[in-house]
Amino acid sequence: MKPKKLDIFILKNFLPLFTATFFICLFVLLMNILWRWVEDLVGKGFTIDILAKFFYLSSVMLVPQALPLGVLMASLITFGNMGERFELLAMKTSGISLLRIMRGLIIFCTLLAGISFYFQNVVGPKASAKFSALGYSIMRKNPELEIPQGVFYGLIPGYNMYARHKDTETGLLREVVIYDLSEGYDNLSVIVSDSAMLETTADKQFLYMHLYSGEQFSQDRDVDSKGKPYRRESFREKHILIEFDSDFQVISEDLMSSRAASKNMAEITHSIDSLSVLQDSIGMGNLAEFRYAISTYPLTKSDSALYREREMEGKLISADSLFSVSSRAAQLDIRSAMRTKIQGQVSELNMKSRSMFDQDRQIRIHWIQWMQKLTLSLSILIFLFIGAPLGAIVRKGGLGVPVIISVLTFILYYITQVSGEKMFREGEWSIVGCWLSTIVLAPLSVFLTVKANKDSTLFQMDVVKEFFRYWFGSKISRNIVRKDVIIDDPDLEHGLEMLKQVKAEAIELSKSDLINRLPDYMNLFFHSVDTEALGRMNSKLEKVVSNLDNSSDRILLDILNGFPIIPSHGVKSPFGKEWANRLVGIVFPVGLLFWLRAWLFTRKIRRQLSNVISVSERLINYMETGDIKK
Repeated sequence: MKPKKLDIFILKNFLPLFTATFFICLFVLLMNILWRWVEDLVGKGFTIDILAKFFYLSSVMLVPQALPLGVLMASLITFGNMGERFELLAMKTSGISLLRIMRGLIIFCTLLAGISFYFQNVVGPKASAKFSALGYSIMRKNPELEIPQGVFYGLIPGYNMYARHKDTETGLLREVVIYDLSEGYDNLSVIVSDSAMLETTADKQFLYMHLYSGEQFSQDRDVDSKGKPYRRESFREKHILIEFDSDFQVISEDLMSSRAASKNMAEITHSIDSLSVLQDSIGMGNLAEFRYAISTYPLTKSDSALYREREMEGKLISADSLFSVSSRAAQLDIRSAMRTKIQGQVSELNMKSRSMFDQDRQIRIHWIQWMQKLTLSLSILIFLFIGAPLGAIVRKGGLGVPVIISVLTFILYYITQVSGEKMFREGEWSIVGCWLSTIVLAPLSVFLTVKANKDSTLFQMDVVKEFFRYWFGSKISRNIVRKDVIIDDPDLEHGLEMLKQVKAEAIELSKSDLINRLPDYMNLFFHSVDTEALGRMNSKLEKVVSNLDNSSDRILLDILNGFPIIPSHGVKSPFGKEWANRLVGIVFPVGLLFWLRAWLFTRKIRRQLSNVISVSERLINYMETGDIKK
């Protein structure tokens, strides 16, 4: 199928952004690896080629994780830019749906998911084995010998050294104190020397320490005394050879091939089958041993003979009857022997249980690696169907809002993925835990795609503000201004009469049970709340304001702006559907939150009614006397 101009246009906008965001995400993930390995890398004198190999292998392993995040961020920015430039609006006005606009990206990301899967199944395991071998060798590498001056240096195995001064050109150390711990703390030796030189042997396997003009204090092992006398030795020159491997050699990657991360899917499947067969055979053996152990009990010599004799006669004999006819001393011996045997069996069972749990854990780790190759590949498509619709809804390009949304989405993905895999690895969840991130984000991607395809106003600030204003009763101020052209003058006499009615009804409502008592839980969710009087008063108030806002009197308009907008819906049932109200009322914790919301609304309405009364009195006084004071 020949690509359309629309698909080419979308890909031209997407691919440069994807390339940039992919490398940015890869760099961020690489920095995370670096922070975890910084203590093992610093101070060991690694050459550039070793460090380059370390970063290269780290980058190769992080590619499958960086791809979904790069797709998410690039799709957010691409569609956000097109929404900000009204290009999406032009496309939708032409009758093109969002899914049709995304078609080229869907095909591209499907191919990208296939490449990611191949990468994880073929390239990733080899890179993981090489990285594990390199990382293990890095951890075993001794640090470079760099003795600082004025501080104790403890990176020489078995020795702690202090040098007051150091010649940076020759490396000569002066006023040296050395604590020799090579033979343990009980055989501590202290060496004090005027100067010292350190060098490594040609094979880099030993450290040669040259000491000049000093003394050594050590415990005298030939004297057995509570005071532990010491032996003092003076020397002009002393030479100590210390095992100190400063060479770096990478171990064979074959030693790391048994790790689950170093295997492809076929090898993981074979390993799971082998481990399962081994686990089953060990379990059957443990069961047979346990059954044999509980079928026997310790007997005295005479009891054992009696048991064998009755057994040969074909007579059935129980342990209780044999125990009851035994002597008091024999019973005590049997109890002691049984207690010892049970304790031993419990310890043995605990050890075998732990061993079998570790074996099961290894099987689950292999399953996690097998599933990751699918979930990470599938996450590319999921993140596309999250990023593109969100960009179309938010309509914000650049690196501001898209980066924030991408980070929050990836944090949600990472937390659910790690939590699900940990629960499965520890045996607390089934294998569904490996798919927890997909289960959480896949419905979100479908929801966002449907909303964006229908041009939903989701996430627009005006809609969000209106939502919070409706549900939480945020205060709304009136903004009545003087009109330049007035067609119909207000009927002041009729307005004054209605205003007095509003005041009287507000006074009556402020004393009613609806406002002064706690909301009735049953009426709120299962019947209905009588708000007819409140609605009637509120309707009259709006008619008064509508009648008087045509006035040219600025003082009157300012007083009108003091009337509150009363949110009478807050004390009613929260939903328009009866079944929804009943369901919320049955789920008590949720219903309690809505009941608390209704109580807060009654308090707000009580204050607003008081405000209506005071503003009405001012307005009536002004309209009757012309005085703005009450």
